[in-house]
Amino acid sequence: MEARLARHYRLSAESRRLIPLVGLLAVGIVTSSCSLDSAIAAAGVPGTRLDAEVGPATTRGSYLDAQVTAGGFDYRFFFPNEPVCQALLGQPDLRFVWLGTLGRVTNGDQRCDAVGVLSLRAWRDRQPRFSQEPLPRAPARYDTIYRDDDLMQLAGRFPLAAQLGFGGTQRLIVVVPNQGACRGLVAPDPGTVSMEYRASGPDALTLISGGELCRVLGLAQPLPSSP
Repeated sequence: MEARLARHYRLSAESRRLIPLVGLLAVGIVTSSCSLDSAIAAAGVPGTRLDAEVGPATTRGSYLDAQVTAGGFDYRFFFPNEPVCQALLGQPDLRFVWLGTLGRVTNGDQRCDAVGVLSLRAWRDRQPRFSQEPLPRAPARYDTIYRDDDLMQLAGRFPLAAQLGFGGTQRLIVVVPNQGACRGLVAPDPGTVSMEYRASGPDALTLISGGELCRVLGLAQPLPSSP
């Protein structure tokens, strides 16, 4: 059952990615080239290059947590906690390149690829949606791999992540706040909860455990250095 749900969510997400491209063709007919450039930047069309400003990065275990402002968007991304990214993200004159689901920060030959996003509401709102109704809940099994004063990272399989462009059957990192109901998710052994996706409202994804809701802050791809 879980495999069928994951396949359904993945196919739905992939089909929706075609819609922004069709819309951009229509926009190009009736707008100026400047407006079209802005629309392309907002849609995240792969290959689009934008001047970017990157805020100070915070170390979160295997990741660097940094705000990226470029082309009218302002997203909080996860980057690998590696020397190249550590040096690059603090530099001026950076460029951001959309690459499929996420993107890359560059300066000349230097580059650092984003591996996660922590601005889920804004990220969801840039995706085309067919329905405003919540989707059925899907099970999620996870291990807690990182925790600091602000947030926690849960590693596992979360099928509904496909609604936000992340593969629903592969192992992913879910980021949640280290407060309130989310603290009840921490366990030394693997935990099992339900996940719910909402197409509108402040929370794109939530985890449900014991009748309480834990807001999901972000999604990230696992790194070789992750536990």
